[in-house]
Amino acid sequence: MSDSNASHEPHPWADKTPDDVLQALVYELYAPVSAIGDELDRLSTGAFEAADRTTLLAQMREGVDHLSRLVVLLKRYAAERQQS
Repeated sequence: MSDSNASHEPHPWADKTPDDVLQALVYELYAPVSAIGDELDRLSTGAFEAADRTTLLAQMREGVDHLSRLVVLLKRYAAERQQS
């Protein structure tokens, strides 16, 4: 995932304190991590219909994509803080 276009826009956390960023991260991380954990539990126990597998995998992919975007934001935030 490239954030070259996003680097020209102000970072969404630019006006936040480091403590505010940590709070935002906790809030943003909780839902996808929890959902992925629940979906993995369902896959590992077989508590789903065969037709649900594609849906479960798509939901897991969505969670991973969300986490990837957060990592890119955090990486950019850290780089910008080092430059200032």
